[in-house]
Parts: sequence; C-alpha cells; structure tokens
Amino acid sequence: MPGERPMARTAAEWIARLNADERTVDDEQAFRAWIAADPAHAADFERATDIWALVPGTDAAVRPAPASARPLSRRRMMAACAGTLVVGGGGMAIMQTAMAGTRYRTAIGEQRRLTLPEGSALFLDTDTDVRVLASASRRRLWLERGRVALTVKPSAVPFAIDAGRGRFVAGSGRFDVRRDSDDRLAMTALAGQADVAVAGGQRSLSAGQRIRTDAANVVQLDRPDVETTQAWLSGRAAFHDDRLDAVAAEANRYSLTRLVIADPATAALRVSGMYRMGDNVALGQALSQLLSVPVRQVDDRVLLGG
Repeated sequence: MPGERPMARTAAEWIARLNADERTVDDEQAFRAWIAADPAHAADFERATDIWALVPGTDAAVRPAPASARPLSRRRMMAACAGTLVVGGGGMAIMQTAMAGTRYRTAIGEQRRLTLPEGSALFLDTDTDVRVLASASRRRLWLERGRVALTVKPSAVPFAIDAGRGRFVAGSGRFDVRRDSDDRLAMTALAGQADVAVAGGQRSLSAGQRIRTDAANVVQLDRPDVETTQAWLSGRAAFHDDRLDAVAAEANRYSLTRLVIADPATAALRVSGMYRMGDNVALGQALSQLLSVPVRQVDDRVLLGG
C-alpha cells in the first residue's frame, strides 16, 4: 500500500533468519541491534509473529525459509528472542519472554489453577502443556497437549486458542478445550460463544455445544452432559459405554501406575459410570468386580484380564 512502511516485511525476514539452522550469535546480536534502533521494530515483529501463528497447519514463518533449511520451529524462534532488550518509553525493558508467552505445565497426576495477568482464569488438567500471552492488548493460548478449563474475562480483546489443527476465538465465557496426543480435539462452550476454525471449515460454537475431531480430522458437533464434561475438574472421569482399553488410556493420564489390558479379549468390554482418577490400583479392583475379569499388580502395573 502507498505510504506503508516496509517494516512488517523486515520483521518477517527476521523470523525466518532466527529460525534458520545456520543462525549464529552474530545474527542474534544484529537482531537486538535492529530492535533497539527503532521502537516501532518491536511492534512490527510482534505483528509478524501473530500473523505467523495464525497460519493453519504449519510452524513456518510468514516468509518461506530457503530450501536448504529444515522446517522452521516456532519454539526455536521464541527461545532465540527471549530476553531481547528493546527501547521503549525512554528506557530499556525486557521483551515479554519475547513472543513466547509464559509456559505452564502439569505432571502426570497434577492439576493446577491459575489467574492470568489480564484476569482470566485457567485450570490445567494432568499432563498438560500450554503457553499463554495474556495482557490488556493480546490474549492467546497455545495448547500443546492436555486439557484446560478457561474462564475468559470480558474484554474488547478476544481470546484466541491454538490447539494444533483447531483454532478458536472466544469472547467472555467458560470453555473446556482438550488436545490428545494423536491430535484429537474437543472444545465445549460451557458459557459464551466461540468462532472455530477446524478441518478446513469455520463454525460458530454457542453455549452448551461441543465440537470434536477424531484422529482423521472428522468433525462432530453435539451437546454433552455438563456434569460429565466438568467431572475432570474434581479429579473424576465419566464413561458411557466406553471400551475398556479407552478407559485404561484415560486413567493412565492421571497415574504413574499403569493400568494394562493383559488379555486382548477384554479390551472391547464396555464401561459406564463415574470413577475417581489417580489411583489405578483401586480403579483396577473396581473394574475387575464390574466386568468379572481377574486383576493383579506387578510392580508399577495393574494387569486386567489374562
């Protein structure tokens, strides 16, 4: 556009340069000098990073890297930029963990409740990994794996959620988002609305609705039972005619003592009910009684069947 500064293009080039395998210490020093040369450079770099983050299905920068370079990694660029000094407001300040945001993780069996800097509330389930940018002007969450309950504080700035193959933009409300290791996704709007981009389509999610994708990226839209959806917040899991091997996989998210299906013939047995997670020994005994299958413990494994 006429009169537009070319800084966004320069920022895009820096994203690619900092991600290149041949990046050097000199490159990082030159980047710091570029940031310090003009306060507008930090804003340009931030905008370019946001555009890059919105590109579906890729971690590539907004400008393609040379053919000789491996695919770019957002994590590498974020790490390269972390701690960069910028000029602003007449002094030096640390760029906000550059563009990476703040990372929060939970271990197996751990849950964690957080209040974000701009006032929204975040609850992390077991074995969850997220990064969050939360300020008055930018609200974004990257769900690398696991499950979160997000209560979005009312604001003119929407809250964007990136969960691999799915992206959600939410206003104020309460949302449950899950991303499994095979990239299955589920988002439930418990209150409020969200715009969803998934499987190449755009959808609007209203209160009470859930959108899910399976490993093949097939989309389902339904209205789940609220109590069932929120059971994990109190350390429980609800099952409704689920296969035993699926129950074991869910239970193993919460415990280092593994629930193992020792007899393949029992894997397809069906389970319904609400169960406390985190104690696979007790769960194994309960399932043994429910399904009339033998159970035994060997070291850190609880074997069902066989």
